[in-house]
Amino acid sequence: MIKVNKYEVQTIEHFDNNGNSLGFLNYLEAIDLRIQIATQRIEGYYAILNNSKIMIDSTAHYENWGNGLYDLEGELLRKLLKAQM
Repeated sequence: MIKVNKYEVQTIEHFDNNGNSLGFLNYLEAIDLRIQIATQRIEGYYAILNNSKIMIDSTAHYENWGNGLYDLEGELLRKLLKAQM
């Protein structure tokens, strides 16, 4: 039997290079922020996840991707690929 599973969209607080909160961003908003960072080659932006500071470099890469950082989509896609095989 099929049932619809509901998922809460993860939001993670992001900060500018002066430590000012940009608010809690969802995955798409974070991608947009990273595009702007990479386009302007800005240093010093970061996110806080589980009390850990995750730096975003000037090419918009997160210092430590993983450990719960916007990973639900990847988990679900892996399950889908496994089910399709």
